[in-house]
Amino acid sequence: MEDQELHSKVLTQQLTDKGVDVKQAFTGKEALALLEEHTFDCIILDLKLPDISGFDLLDTIKSQSALAHVPVIINTAMELSDEKMAHIMRYTEAMVLKSNKSNDRLIDEVSLFMNKLKQSDRSTIQTQNKSKGLSTIEKALKDKTILITDDDMRNIFALSSALQLYDINIVIANNGREALERLAENEQIDLVLMDIMMPEMDGYEAMKAIRSEKRFSKLPIIALTAKAMKNDREKCIEAGANDYISKPVDMDKLLSMLRVWLS
Repeated sequence: MEDQELHSKVLTQQLTDKGVDVKQAFTGKEALALLEEHTFDCIILDLKLPDISGFDLLDTIKSQSALAHVPVIINTAMELSDEKMAHIMRYTEAMVLKSNKSNDRLIDEVSLFMNKLKQSDRSTIQTQNKSKGLSTIEKALKDKTILITDDDMRNIFALSSALQLYDINIVIANNGREALERLAENEQIDLVLMDIMMPEMDGYEAMKAIRSEKRFSKLPIIALTAKAMKNDREKCIEAGANDYISKPVDMDKLLSMLRVWLS
């Protein structure tokens, strides 16, 4: 779903070369008609369409039970406010900001969903067995509220979409100062994921500020850092973190960490 025909055709050609069957829609009306006629495994949606806002279209798609589970990749050049970001984050599995390299990333994301589909076809029995073992994690995480603090929206997106599978409520902050504001506004936050390298107020400062308030003395904080420096762990713990995980985040490891700290 893309209003720029040239961009859409280039992307369609690249996906077709990979063996993917592609349908194109240049307006919201065309998109809804195609969704009625065909079954799709993945949707790529530009938020800027001529006849309907991408946000409204997303709401319409996800309100239909037959389409609720189809992964949606947002492909946009739009600057998004936190509110708009939170809106689409409820539904979307990935987000790609348009750039001269963005088609490569889009194709990677589509391939990822296609592989997941193939794996799920192959491993239904394994999944059933695994889900029995997952029930303790699911119980520990269900309806918890987690504050994700990171200055990179792609990281927030990746973490949010993975965590929302466990019925976790997500609150977002883009730097340490915003994290303190979110904590002040929201008493329901059960745990904080804190990126270390951020502008304005980094993770170390933010964790120290959180710990300086008595009411947050027992709030679990897991630090996220991209730098695998030898003394990172010590510095994080010293600043107030309960635990530490390096980026890119291993989701299985993070989930078991969350279970420990939220139980």
